[in-house]
Amino acid sequence: MDGGVFESIALLPIHDSNGLLLAGLRNGITSQRQIFAGVLAHDPFRRHQDILKALKIAGCRGIVNFPSITAIDGEMRASLEEFGCGVKAEIELLHAAVDQGFSALALVDDFAIAKEAVAAGVDGLVTARRKDERVLGELSELAQETTLGLFRLPDAIGQA
Repeated sequence: MDGGVFESIALLPIHDSNGLLLAGLRNGITSQRQIFAGVLAHDPFRRHQDILKALKIAGCRGIVNFPSITAIDGEMRASLEEFGCGVKAEIELLHAAVDQGFSALALVDDFAIAKEAVAAGVDGLVTARRKDERVLGELSELAQETTLGLFRLPDAIGQA
């Protein structure tokens, strides 16, 4: 088997994270707080419009691109981008969500991706990787164009 094909097959999702999300939302959302559902943009089983429709029916009005390709770098990231499973699909998901009236947070790992997300109309940015102060400053400045600003993932986890 060609090495590139093998790598692509090995990178396919083995868990149906969106299926678990949607199963958990079958009874709807009872919280009055704003909830952002983490949606895998590269779902091999569902189209973006079907996921968004199910979220809307469940009463979920917030979305974040999570799990995200931004957690991967190097050759694996380049392979995923070439395979069509890159940041572009995540930005398309966020844009579609915003167009349908969802609040959206974008998990980003660099300024260029963050700029695309802000142009798509997201309400805030989330950065997960440890960034130097210069990069955090750039992301923070760009996030001022959003309503919610910038969250650093360790700061955003577990806040009730």
